[in-house]
Amino acid sequence: MRSAFHDAEQNPADEVTFRWLRLNQWVGSTVSWIPDSVVAKGLGEINGHGLLGRECYGGLDLSSSEDITALSLLFPPRDGSEKYILKLFCWVPDDTIPKRTMQTGYPYDKWKAQGHLESTPGNVIDHAYILKKIEELNEKYIIREIAYDRYGAAMVVETLMGMGIEAVTFGQGFVSMSAPTKQLFEELMKENFVYDNPIFRWMCGNVAIDVDSAGNQKVTKKRSKGKVDAVVATIMALVRCVRHENKASVYDDPSHGLLVF
Repeated sequence: MRSAFHDAEQNPADEVTFRWLRLNQWVGSTVSWIPDSVVAKGLGEINGHGLLGRECYGGLDLSSSEDITALSLLFPPRDGSEKYILKLFCWVPDDTIPKRTMQTGYPYDKWKAQGHLESTPGNVIDHAYILKKIEELNEKYIIREIAYDRYGAAMVVETLMGMGIEAVTFGQGFVSMSAPTKQLFEELMKENFVYDNPIFRWMCGNVAIDVDSAGNQKVTKKRSKGKVDAVVATIMALVRCVRHENKASVYDDPSHGLLVF
């Protein structure tokens, strides 16, 4: 009970579970995720040259027109002195940038000018354009795997496999999302994550977490206050990283992942 209380002090999602199941209090099932002051500590410059030829694992969250297509490439630590390194790539349809900037107040136009955001021609996402970018990245880095949401990804999977990249389907339910969502929170809290794209920081601030009756967690796009695609992609990338870092993955241990009552 004391241990669960201390966890609840650090994590809003754990607080919901603690109050709901331990204290029998009525609480909402959707909570905000992580303080911006914590996420901001990981934002900084990354030595791009030092990543050349290194192994990494990806998460790809596809979209059509409204959302942002996000590719997270995660480079695992090679020793105890290193942190996870995130290279994030985001795309929107080029024709939608002025409307997005005007309606949301977020600087889509500046992000593109600064190289943090890319666009594909027209008013819907061109997956072929994105696959070409992944092919270029695969020449710079060793992309071992890319996890993807199975929805609408048939052509993408076939092309990735043709590049020699293993494509791994990844569901968006509690079973798949709970353990890595909790671990991403932990790694950010421990300042064990570095990234150079401010869009990741923005999206972390948008995240809302769904919590089920057993305390399992997942990112909810419907109830998040803004775009969260980069966070979802990073969670998928983290799963593949951890599975290959540890032959006996924490995600194969029920005590770390899905909870059932």
